Parts: sequence; C-alpha cells; structure tokens
Amino acid sequence: MNAFFLQASLHRLMSCVMLSWCLAGSAMAAWPERPVRIIVPFPPGNSSDVSMRLIAEKLSAALHQSVIVENRTGAGGVIGTDYAAGQPADGYTLAMGSTGPMTIAQWLRPGTLGYDAARDFVPVGAVAWAPQVLVVRKDYPASTYQELLAYAKRPGVRLTYGSSGNGTTPHLVISSMLEQSGLQATHVPYRGGVQTAADLVGGQIDFISDNVPVVNSLLQAGKVKALGVTSASRIPSLPDIPTLQEQGLKGFDLQGWILLLAPAGTPEAVVARLRAEMAKLMAMPEVRDKLNTMGLVPMEMSTQQLAGFLQSETAKWKDIVRISGAAQN
Repeated sequence: MNAFFLQASLHRLMSCVMLSWCLAGSAMAAWPERPVRIIVPFPPGNSSDVSMRLIAEKLSAALHQSVIVENRTGAGGVIGTDYAAGQPADGYTLAMGSTGPMTIAQWLRPGTLGYDAARDFVPVGAVAWAPQVLVVRKDYPASTYQELLAYAKRPGVRLTYGSSGNGTTPHLVISSMLEQSGLQATHVPYRGGVQTAADLVGGQIDFISDNVPVVNSLLQAGKVKALGVTSASRIPSLPDIPTLQEQGLKGFDLQGWILLLAPAGTPEAVVARLRAEMAKLMAMPEVRDKLNTMGLVPMEMSTQQLAGFLQSETAKWKDIVRISGAAQN
C-alpha cells in the first residue's frame, strides 16, 4: 500500500514539474508580450542616452515589441541604476550600464550604495567605448602631450585643469595621467561640462579631458587644440589625433563604456534571446557608423568576455579613485 501511494506521489510530482516546465517555456516563447523599458540614468540628449535610443529602436524591430528608453537621472547615474537594480527580473526592465555608476561610485561613496553592480546585474551586450580627448585652448604654448610635459617643467609654471565634477571620469582620467607622467596640476571641479569648456576657452584653466561630444564642437570651431586621446587606439571619428600611448605614456588606456544589462535573476531564456539580438544589431554597419558619428567606438566583446568585465573594471577604477583622493570618507 505504501509503495502504491509513494508511486502515485512521485507521479503527481513529476506531472507538476513537467507542467511547470511547459508553462515556463510557453511564457518565454511569448516574451515580450508588452513594452520593454531600458532605464538610462542620465539626461536625454547625451551620448549614452542617444546610443541607448539607437539600441532601443533596433531591438523594437527585432522583438516586434516596443522598447522604450526611460531616463531616471541624478547623483551621477546612481539614482537610475539603483532603481533598475530593484525592478522585477522578468525581462521587461533593462538598464544602461556605464563606468561611473557601475564601477566608480562604490569607491567614491563606500558603503552607501543600495546596489552591487556585479551582484545585481547580468550583462546582456556590449555597446560602445567612450574615449576622451585631452585638449588645451587654441593659444596654449603646447600642441602635443610631450610639449605639455616640457612646458610644465618651466620655472614658475603652475598647471590647472578642470572637470565636470570630483570623481567623474574626466577628473579621474587626468588624475591618472598626472600620476603616471609625474606632473603636478591643480584640479578645478565644475558642475557639468558646459562651464568647464567655457573656462578652458577663456583661459581660466589650462586643460581638460572629456568625451568627444563635449570637445568636438570646440575643435571644429578652432577654439581648442587636441593633445591626444586617452584610449589605446585612435578614435575613428578623429583619426588624426594621436593617442597618449603613441606619445610616450606607456600602457595608458582609460575610457568610459556603455553596456546593456538586465537585473540579476532575469530568466536565462530572455537573456539568451537578448544577447543573440544584440550580437546581430551590433554587427549592423548603420549601428556602428552611428556610434562612430557620436564619438563612440563600437565595443567588441563576447558574452564570455563580458562575464568578468565588471569585476575587472571595478578593481581598476578602485585604484584610480584611491590615487586621485576623490573618495568621500
């Protein structure tokens, strides 16, 4: 009798498991049944936002469902990233990941973030690198990185540089460059890049480093000179500007990046579908051309490489923040 009931119980259990698998498979086959959101933690119009709108447009066509960019700004991207981390892991909320909120913020404000990027998100696809350009005003007595080094050694020269804020990537990139170069310069933090660029042109500061969209209009207008780019390779949109590596700063390769992420726990079938679609759209010439036009560089990274990317970037920027002294203790 006991054997009979045990066999019956096992049969019912297996039936329930099979039914659950069937229902889960059916649900995943139907996904997405409603619009999908991509949370962008920065304001509309900047390069990261525009790149995500391009991705959303292409994903909408591939998924036959609306993919909408939702901007949730504040605290250097922390507010939107924290919001995305707390959303249901059902495939209907995705997030834009970038250098600041994903890897730098935790070292600037230790123990204060409500999320852990490596724990709370799973990478879906690599989008783009965001290299920076080191620039000086048009009449500055240096036109290359090496000339800047030579000028800085003159008696009485005191260098100043600006950034869009303490602990931002423009600040940290220059801080790292100074450390490796052995240069001394005073940091002048601003609230955003507009006033920083204006004071550079006006001569209140000596140099800045920022993303291509910030400095390109100044370059085109002849108001500033480019000394070098901060990535290991030249930027396709500015091919005539040499890298700092080319000019003697060995191994220097610091730039931002943009990823598409999903909250941890998102069904594997959904993540796999998104990864497949991202691979397709990132291979499209029109997508790559558009990113290059924005001053971004399409990111070549496989799913396997992405798996450890956040961890390695987190470790790298931890040291850079420490050296800069930007952490809020």
